[in-house]
Amino acid sequence: MSNVPQEVLQQLVQVLSNLVSNDNAVRSAAEEQLNNQWMVKSPDALLSGFAYLSRNSEEADLRSFAAVLTRRVAFKGIPNPNQDPEADEITLWEVTQEETRNAMKTHFLAGLSEEQNKSVRNKVCDTIAEMARASTASEQAWPEILPALFQCTKSPSPEHRESAFRIFTSVPNLISGQHADILKSVFAESLRDENLHVRLAAAKAAVSFMLDTNNATRNSMASLMPQLLEVLNALVAAGDEDSLIEGLVVMIELAEHSPRLFRHVIVDVLPFMIEIVKKKDLEDRTRQSALELLLTLAECAPGMVRKVPDYTTTIVPVALEMMTELEEDEDWYTTDDLDEGDNDENYVIGEHAMDRLARALGGKAMLPVSFVYIPQMLANENWKARHAALFAVSAIGEGCVRIMEAELGKIINMILPFLRDPHPRVRYAACNAIGQMSTDFAGPMQKNHHAVVLTNLIPVMDDAPFPRVRAHAAAALVNFCEAVEKGTLEPYLDAIFERLLSLLNTGTTYVQEQAITTIATVADSAEDRFVKYYSSIMPLLINVLRQATNKEYRLLRGKAMECASLIALAVGKEVFAPHAQEFIQLLVQTQASVTEADDPQVSYLLAAWARVCKVLGRDFVPYLDIVMPPLLTSAQLKPDFAVLDPEDDIESKYSAEDGWEFVGVDGQQIGIKTTVLEEKCTAVEMLICYARELGPGFRPYIEKVRDIVVPLLKFYFHDGVRHAAAATLPQLISCAKQAELGQDYVINFWHGICAKILEVMATEQDPAFLLQLYVSFYESLDFMNGPSLTPALLEEFTRATEAQLKEFYARLKHREEARASAEFEAEDEETIQEEEMSEEAVLGEMSRTIHSVLKTHGVAYLPMFKSLEPVIATFLNDTNSAARQWAICVLDDLIEFTGPNSWPVMIPYLPKMLESVLDSAPDVRQAACYGMGLCGQFGGPDYAEVCSAALTPLFQVINAPQSREIENVFVTENALSAVTKICKFNSSKFDVNTVLPSWVQALPLLNDEEEAPTTYTYLLDLIDAQHPSVLGLNNVNMPHLVTVMVEALVAGVIPEPIAGRMVQTLKAALGSMDSNMTSTIWNSISPEKRKTLQDLNYL
Repeated sequence: MSNVPQEVLQQLVQVLSNLVSNDNAVRSAAEEQLNNQWMVKSPDALLSGFAYLSRNSEEADLRSFAAVLTRRVAFKGIPNPNQDPEADEITLWEVTQEETRNAMKTHFLAGLSEEQNKSVRNKVCDTIAEMARASTASEQAWPEILPALFQCTKSPSPEHRESAFRIFTSVPNLISGQHADILKSVFAESLRDENLHVRLAAAKAAVSFMLDTNNATRNSMASLMPQLLEVLNALVAAGDEDSLIEGLVVMIELAEHSPRLFRHVIVDVLPFMIEIVKKKDLEDRTRQSALELLLTLAECAPGMVRKVPDYTTTIVPVALEMMTELEEDEDWYTTDDLDEGDNDENYVIGEHAMDRLARALGGKAMLPVSFVYIPQMLANENWKARHAALFAVSAIGEGCVRIMEAELGKIINMILPFLRDPHPRVRYAACNAIGQMSTDFAGPMQKNHHAVVLTNLIPVMDDAPFPRVRAHAAAALVNFCEAVEKGTLEPYLDAIFERLLSLLNTGTTYVQEQAITTIATVADSAEDRFVKYYSSIMPLLINVLRQATNKEYRLLRGKAMECASLIALAVGKEVFAPHAQEFIQLLVQTQASVTEADDPQVSYLLAAWARVCKVLGRDFVPYLDIVMPPLLTSAQLKPDFAVLDPEDDIESKYSAEDGWEFVGVDGQQIGIKTTVLEEKCTAVEMLICYARELGPGFRPYIEKVRDIVVPLLKFYFHDGVRHAAAATLPQLISCAKQAELGQDYVINFWHGICAKILEVMATEQDPAFLLQLYVSFYESLDFMNGPSLTPALLEEFTRATEAQLKEFYARLKHREEARASAEFEAEDEETIQEEEMSEEAVLGEMSRTIHSVLKTHGVAYLPMFKSLEPVIATFLNDTNSAARQWAICVLDDLIEFTGPNSWPVMIPYLPKMLESVLDSAPDVRQAACYGMGLCGQFGGPDYAEVCSAALTPLFQVINAPQSREIENVFVTENALSAVTKICKFNSSKFDVNTVLPSWVQALPLLNDEEEAPTTYTYLLDLIDAQHPSVLGLNNVNMPHLVTVMVEALVAGVIPEPIAGRMVQTLKAALGSMDSNMTSTIWNSISPEKRKTLQDLNYL
């Protein structure tokens, strides 16, 4: 490296010096020179010179800066030199000569062993790690690095030993090829190092490797766990809290990723961490980190934690005690800014701990322990204890909901007196508890306890000296009203609105904001009952929008827009009409006034416009040109990204309050600023609304919207954006169809969208989004309403679906193997069941999509269907009932929509399908019974033998014990309907007269509204024809037939005009009988059913 020309070195020294100049002009000129001259024209000289200076400069600051800039410059993305705009960015490291890269590697490794300044050496380590990462990614050899680093671990200098582990921590895959026993030996020795900083560095490296490696190797490292904990113990003893926090953070990461590694040490972890949490002389962050480790273990391995003796009895009182660590703060009472700045306070962390423990471990583990302490705390004279107890009730409700619900009345009565507590912060906490419980116990709380809750809560909005308590009472009312029936709410509306109008007239902005939010929610719940209050409240909201124009009122204005638009939805177009034009004009003015990207009015505007659109319907079209430009801008927002540099101050530069979230990827922290993502998501969701509500009126924007949302199918940074984008696409198809743009246009428009959906569908791995893709696909097909796909697109759909089905089946088998494994534990079952539910939901939508494809394309899809046959055969013969049901449902659709043409395909499947009529799983039986009916209705003569053979098992289903129980009734009625269809459409291979008497006696069919019309139409045809097998000898079956018709009419499963026809037949039947028989039949009908018949004017 000494061959770097002296003049180059001098120039680079000057550049480095200028880059840290206090003179902005000098600094900017140096940045320009570095970026546009050195990096573009002389990358080899630049990197060689920096590497040389990082080792040989006499000034430590210069060596440090040269090492930092080497890393930042060499691995910063630059435009691809081939000028292809579609090409990925590359780095300077990739475009330098191999000779330069090798020389830099040699130089930095030498610097690692030579550098004495710890700060500089850390910078050298970070650059070596980056070079190692880049070399591994591009498969460039660097044989010297591992021997050098392992040698470093044996250096007599503790700083050098620490440096080696610093690099291993950053690039754990460097050692992934080493034998686990060798690595374990290296780590074990270094975890006993005489120097505590080396031990911590070794612990961090060991955890980093365990997180990066495979399961088998990771499990073999479990023997290191006691030594890792001993490092933390030594840090506690040394009083080095900063290092202790570092150690706790990596253990938390390990617990999150591989909690079972803690299995044999958790009994030691619990008292050790609790001891740290209890030490109030330690820094808050230290205590919180120790608690976080225990919470992470509970969340990530709840089954393992439940087996630990005294886990909850140890941690709950500590969390509750932490919740009392709050001060009497005068600002709490007087502030005008409710932005929560106390999220890292101990009392908030304690509350979150109770919430997380309850959700992780459940009510059985948490409730008994919590209620040992909560009543005592509520009786405590210290307001902080009462405050903590009430917040604890709020916190555990969601996790303990099933057990607490049984005692809900007692718990509510325990809390309500504290709405009148002498201390205002306790009253606030009681409001919080009522509000949270209204959400956690939504339904039972409102239905069974509305009187006692509302009569106690509403007066708290009069707590005049304490606006914050009044506002929180109104906030609790929001939660309560979100799940209340309008009839339940109506008696309280006068009292509620009297208080809310009073709140609206206070001079405190946050109180007014809350009053408006509560009015909006109550209006939404009250619906048409709100009309009475409309004339009092809407003018006030309009007035807010007219007059509250200063910047500090932007949130208030946003809430006023939200409230007014929700009220408009509640009362409807006619009532809203007198204020519609003025409100719209105020929205227009507000939209024009927005100049700052973080203006809170933006998201409120987006939603308010959409609600006005819902109210006005097609009358909204004239305003579309005002609404759409900013909406499209919001839909196209791009999030900020950052790769965290080791030198960055993450707290100041990338704070969570500013919306930054980080994830670890290959040893690096990748950040994304999420604040714009919610606005982007809301905007795309609004596009769905406009397209759906305006139909052909949305025509001017369908291409623009398509071009925005189609790429968002691959917007992996926010699930909501992807889902909304996919959900928008069918609505655009519908708009195009309704706008009558011509069949060619609509087909081409759909084909372009279809190709993109299928491209993502083929490889999508997220079950929730895959489900949405299939829904969007079949909704689009349904809107097209006919054969709309080319053979090539049908092939593409089939390939994508076949690939996803194979992946599904592989995961199904993996779950079965996991359940059969000796390592399977009870706590794994809940996770597996959740996976099964989400995957079976996707399977259902796949089936629904194939249904639509077959319905719209019929026999044209048969050539492509052949590709699915091997998968169908596999699923049909599997032990998993969901797989069998899916296969039968697809075959059902094939028969229904390709009719007799399905016969050659169905031949190998029919024996299994016939056998499945008596399957052990109800869902499979139902699908098979339904399929037998389709064979009769649509199959044609080829299916006649199968139909005849199906009758015996179908009647076995109908006549089985408990066949009419709730879990079997739809199976039974599908079997009954199948017999109907076989008798009506495909009876050539049996004597229908021998079947009909049994069929008549099996009636009625009272639950399945889809099958009822066919069955009862056939029955009425047979009665009208005076069919002897139905009426019986001397009309002996007539009383039974009358009962069947009465039951069917009362059940309400028959649509018009069939119901009217049945009433006439019933009247005729009753008229043909003597009065004694008529009286007997009438008296056999229950009074409730007689009343129903009379109320419906049937009799």
